[in-house]
Amino acid sequence: MRGRALTAYLGAVIGVGVLGLVWSLQQWRGVELGVWQLALFIGLAGVLDLMVVPVAGGGGVAASFAVFFAGLLVLGPGPTACVAALAAAWSEGMVRRTPVVRISFNASHSVLSLLAAGGLYQLLGGQPGHIELRAQLPATIASVLALWLLETGWVAAAVALERGGKVWRRLRACLGPMLALDGALASVGLLLALLYQNGWQLLGKSVPGEPGYQGALLLAAVTLIPSGLLYYAYRLQGHLRQVYAQSLRTLGALMEAKVEGGQPGHGEKVAALAAAMAQALELPAGEVEQVRYAGYLHDIGKVGVPAELLQRSRNRFSGEPAPVRLHPQIGAQILAPIHFLAPAARMVQAHHERWDGLGYPDGLSQEQIPLGARLLSLADAYISLISGAISPAQPDTTHTLSLLRQAAGSRYDPDLVETLAHVLKHARGASVFAAREVDAPAAA
Repeated sequence: MRGRALTAYLGAVIGVGVLGLVWSLQQWRGVELGVWQLALFIGLAGVLDLMVVPVAGGGGVAASFAVFFAGLLVLGPGPTACVAALAAAWSEGMVRRTPVVRISFNASHSVLSLLAAGGLYQLLGGQPGHIELRAQLPATIASVLALWLLETGWVAAAVALERGGKVWRRLRACLGPMLALDGALASVGLLLALLYQNGWQLLGKSVPGEPGYQGALLLAAVTLIPSGLLYYAYRLQGHLRQVYAQSLRTLGALMEAKVEGGQPGHGEKVAALAAAMAQALELPAGEVEQVRYAGYLHDIGKVGVPAELLQRSRNRFSGEPAPVRLHPQIGAQILAPIHFLAPAARMVQAHHERWDGLGYPDGLSQEQIPLGARLLSLADAYISLISGAISPAQPDTTHTLSLLRQAAGSRYDPDLVETLAHVLKHARGASVFAAREVDAPAAA
């Protein structure tokens, strides 16, 4: 059912996009555009279209947003839509060798977004090719916001249909990460539009005229340099997040090796399963990331508990010695001074709370317990059960879920138990979380 809905959606967007492109070609006739200007916009859009920053919520941000916004201001929606289609055909078709359906969808949603945002710009008094910021500021702001929302919305809808979930939640997850980069790219686009409109002045010419290849090269450099730096900065930020995650994973593994009787890889599996459930709930990417971090380190407080006491608390359904019950607080105290791990520290402190309020250390109940902590508690229980840490014989998934459902409403959040069942049903093999770490679905 989901596949048919996605196919219908892609077909509808591509069909309407083709009609929009035909209309755009007719609008091209009234625009005076020299060879160098045309090469400038198509070349810039094609090159920047290759600079894509993946977004955790799905999809990505291409630096070509700057050129598209500039095109709306100086060329108008029709010609800019044609530029977007040609750039997509070149960058994705000839360079990346992307499948035809994806090329068609990306080109089509860009065409539709540009036509809608450009129409709004003109409706509010904007005149393509005659930028007057003071008089046209509302039109300029409205058009860039419309372009940003539409470009994000098309992709969010496709991701929701492909992976499941509500479109508005996917859109919310994508808008935040895209806002800062698209805002910076919009500034670069505005700079390009202003320089293009007054390009002859940069070359020392006293009257308006076609800048020629010198002006085109100058404008290309002015656009590519800041856009490339923005792309590099955001890619570097993504790389740093991966380094953070790997460092925390290593720290968790070292802790497990240090604690006598620790299960090798237990923290990685808990982190993977808890993060997968968080994504199934369509939590924002930042919250999913914190859940994953907390999963790696949820038992780090055990380094402060004597080993002989840990051996007496292997069965999570029996009582635990009082010193063992201190490990969530110890773990939270270890993580709290690290600023970016503050949310994860709160999850670690509460991951032994119970739905009925009989847990520790604070006796929280139901929604008083942070959602991330409830996810960790459930993931921890599942991994312990399926790994044979409790039962001598490794139980199957059906039996494990049956045990957890029996504890739903007392130990665990009943809704999250069903979320766990949904995640396991759609996982690549029901027992895969017991065998190795399984990352949550990656961003498209």
